[in-house]
Amino acid sequence: MAAVHDPPFLRGYEPTSATAVSPDAVSTASSEGDDEDERSGSSSIGRPPITPVRGKLNADEVFLRNMLGLLNKRGYNVRESTNETLTASSSASLTGSSSFTSTGSTSVSSVLLALREPTHGQSPLHIAVRRCDMQVLDALLEHESRDELLDVSDSNGNTALHFATGHWRRPTSVDVTDKLLGAGSNVHVENKRGLTPLGVHMLTLKIDNPTLVVKLLEAGADPNTEAEGVAVLHLAARRDLPVVSAVLTAFGASMLSLNADGLMCYEVASPRVKRCMVRSINKAPPAYVSMTQRCACMRCKSSTLVSHKKMLGNLVKRVLGMHLRAHQSNCYHCGMLFCSQCLKPSAAVSAIPFVRDDDKSSGKIKSCRLCEAVLLDRKRKQASQHIFDMHRMGLHPTMQMKR
Repeated sequence: MAAVHDPPFLRGYEPTSATAVSPDAVSTASSEGDDEDERSGSSSIGRPPITPVRGKLNADEVFLRNMLGLLNKRGYNVRESTNETLTASSSASLTGSSSFTSTGSTSVSSVLLALREPTHGQSPLHIAVRRCDMQVLDALLEHESRDELLDVSDSNGNTALHFATGHWRRPTSVDVTDKLLGAGSNVHVENKRGLTPLGVHMLTLKIDNPTLVVKLLEAGADPNTEAEGVAVLHLAARRDLPVVSAVLTAFGASMLSLNADGLMCYEVASPRVKRCMVRSINKAPPAYVSMTQRCACMRCKSSTLVSHKKMLGNLVKRVLGMHLRAHQSNCYHCGMLFCSQCLKPSAAVSAIPFVRDDDKSSGKIKSCRLCEAVLLDRKRKQASQHIFDMHRMGLHPTMQMKR
């Protein structure tokens, strides 16, 4: 069995009951009976027996001592003042067993939270994430104070998740991000530049890799968050990242958000990125672009959105008090504005993944040329999947149609 050693701050400490006495006094004290020994609860010499509270203290001391040794050994540049904090907090815990029972865990947490790198105020969790040090990262995330550690920010307001998403080039960045998100790291916290972890990642992302974007969005990150004054979808469209743009759109990022020049994401995107964004519309229907926002066709730039024949028909309906359909120049699928030459009745209404509340009549649904191509392709895939499912069930599609 391993010997129990005194903490450094207890060495040289002698209890008052251990003072030197004469042999006669010892024999007199020993003859007073066992009842008095039981009431005293301790030996005449030596320290008190280890109680559950003292055992808890030793466990916390061992954890902190091992953690400090590991951090210093790996060059984490832990300030020397943290050792004094450790001694002071542990000494304060020894003053009373009831006090440590209620605040012992808090004392350990306060010591861990006090460990900072002096230059940028980074905690050991920041440095572990930055170095991809899995051993230290796992040890910190397994401690009971991990919720507080995850919310610690450095002098620039960055949490450990900001570091993880910003160092996406490293092979272990996905594993580190998974561990932080699994431990409950906050995806909405902003640093001093107003950047969330998703914003930091999008500012540093240079390749079309949506892995971390998906993980952050699945953890609840806002797809419409901004970075440097523009929506992250603008950054993806400007850098020609079609897959990342598609992922953001699929999670609800708005294609109508404006940049500093007043242009929408849809307008600055390349044809390839546009196609990917439109193909990824699968949740709530996108908002319609109003004629106050744009007064020309968003494809051919024609200023005549409604033909003269249509304008005359609208006038007659208005005079007769008939229902006048709203958004006549908007694509039902993407919501953008188009002229009568670029907007035609859709032949693939069944492939539209949503139904708008304002117009449920399939005969009046119109789509732009880009959306129509996407919808027709989706309709063909749905038909092929249906035929495949019928064959798996042992049914012939032609026989089913005849019935």
